[in-house]
Amino acid sequence: MHLALDSIVDRAGLLGLPRMFLGEPGDPPHVTRGRRALLGLLALALVGAGAAVTALWKGHHVMGTTSEMSWGILIATYVFLVVSSTGLGLVSALGHVFGYRVFEPIAKRATFLAVVTLVVGFTCIATELERPFLLLKLVVLSPNPASPIWWMGTLYGVYLVVLLVELYFLLVGDHHKARIGGIVTVVAALTIHPTSNLGSVFGLSHARPYWAGPLLPVYMIATALVSGAALLALLVYLEEHLGPARRITPESARLIEALGKLLALFLGIVVMLTIWRTIGGLQGRHYHIYEVTVALLAGPLFVNFWLLEVFVGMAVPLYLVLGPGRRAPASVALAGALALVGLFVARNDFVYAGQMFSLKPVVGRLGERLVYGPPFKGNPGGFLSYTPSLVEALIVLGALSAVVLLYVAGTRALRLGEGAGVAPIASSPGVPSGMHTKEG
Repeated sequence: MHLALDSIVDRAGLLGLPRMFLGEPGDPPHVTRGRRALLGLLALALVGAGAAVTALWKGHHVMGTTSEMSWGILIATYVFLVVSSTGLGLVSALGHVFGYRVFEPIAKRATFLAVVTLVVGFTCIATELERPFLLLKLVVLSPNPASPIWWMGTLYGVYLVVLLVELYFLLVGDHHKARIGGIVTVVAALTIHPTSNLGSVFGLSHARPYWAGPLLPVYMIATALVSGAALLALLVYLEEHLGPARRITPESARLIEALGKLLALFLGIVVMLTIWRTIGGLQGRHYHIYEVTVALLAGPLFVNFWLLEVFVGMAVPLYLVLGPGRRAPASVALAGALALVGLFVARNDFVYAGQMFSLKPVVGRLGERLVYGPPFKGNPGGFLSYTPSLVEALIVLGALSAVVLLYVAGTRALRLGEGAGVAPIASSPGVPSGMHTKEG
């Protein structure tokens, strides 16, 4: 089978990847700053890779997790990345599947970024699993269809294959088959999509009442759409702003404006779901759910919830995309960046909050059983504590840096910019002209 690799891989761009980091005489100041930023990201990615090797070698002894607080920031980062991958795939389908032409220029890059975030997310959870290769063997040789986690891993594996096929047909220009691949992605999202199944991994965990509930798979899909719109708005703006012309073209301005409208819609849905989850946590008075909800509203997670999740991640982005400056590309890009920060904190808080209560009976000095509740004075309500270790923090920083590096390398090594109307990040006069081809 002929894969038409020559029409996909830009050999000059592939061979020129080292120039991403090395300065050249006559580079404009903004290109030099871009190269230095990429060098910093490369250093973080390498340090993160070393931390990942340490985690695989030493195991959970180098992490901040315990036998009771078994999931930490690596699980939260995995959720953030793979759910973002889903959102990117869904938003990119608006162009080549549903015919909204304003989104067509972003299809290749959005699908490629979806592949990158999914692969890096897999890498994050692999470092947390300690023996990931054993898992790969057991998934095939000893499947457990009764386990939501087995379905999550299997469906995300299938989703990766679908994304790669869809990306291939987009790159070779076979729009009919690319549309079929996009339809498969959308249909899966509405039926058995891995992101909704990821929600069921938490939602069916009845031993962790704060996680359990039928609303969670819907919430995961909604936040996936927020992640997709936010990432693409930020991506298009940075590519234009850091490109050779250093200006936003009219085509990209319309695309960013459309992404801002999507971001406003999806953020509104997430706000409503957050309100109803909070009302349910307070009104139901269910043990654990009520206490954890109060911990978010007025307890140890107060700052994270109100400042980072609500104010930074929801209120300010909604004002930026609905207020007077909603048509300004910079405002939409900033809204996307803030929404991503809020979502990352929300993922981490969600994973931690579900494990805040020990599953063991809490016994006092005289053998009496203790029940903790608000107002969380002194010891915060008997909640289990968790602080990410240095190894975990370095893995997260390395993973996020790797996403940026792999995407930038992809824009140079693949023909992702052709017909896109935008130029790749930190591009320079040495980049092949095909990378800057504009539509029409």
